[in-house]
Amino acid sequence: MNFKYYKTGILIPFILVLSVVFNIVSNKFETIINTNNTARQIHSYVGVFSTLSLITITLTFINFVGWKWWIFKWLIDIPNLNGRYTGELVSSFIDPATGNPMVKDCAIEIKQSASSIHIFSYYGDKGTNIQTSRAYSVSEELVEEKNGLFQLFYIFTNDPETLLTQLNNHAGTAKFKHYPDIKTLDGDYYNQRKNIGTIKVAFQQKKRLGRLV
Repeated sequence: MNFKYYKTGILIPFILVLSVVFNIVSNKFETIINTNNTARQIHSYVGVFSTLSLITITLTFINFVGWKWWIFKWLIDIPNLNGRYTGELVSSFIDPATGNPMVKDCAIEIKQSASSIHIFSYYGDKGTNIQTSRAYSVSEELVEEKNGLFQLFYIFTNDPETLLTQLNNHAGTAKFKHYPDIKTLDGDYYNQRKNIGTIKVAFQQKKRLGRLV
């Protein structure tokens, strides 16, 4: 767990307050536990009610669940991008069959917590529902703009489906603007094959499928 998206000026005092409160709570629990031999033995091994354990449990809860709630916006205020987005990719690569820029169906799935964000994307020939490649992020960053909106930057590696031997693995970079009112990601990319293009996707659902369709 890292705290790069937390408001550090608030996080440190928050942890100090937690340590004082949980120290009192921990002492109360230990007083109760010490009256029961079995509970005392379990606590000596697990230590679930120690001050450090209670702080860890609280921060873990905030990291994976609480950060999505408005009551924790004072501590961490980033958009919740979790879920599946669908749309299309338009590439500078010229389709030899049509002589036009290649257009592909695209699904982007995001797995996010307060401390990390991971992007998985799936691509297929337009209208065929046949997946031709998949990509996943290896480095990610959410950046807040001066207008309060966020941009998502990441480096990805792209793998073709095993039967498509005419393609090869390649890496690239992508940048998206997030528009929360219409739940869309609007971006562009560049890859090692010297192709550039645009990707526009809209939020479809919270459930991730791990495939194009």
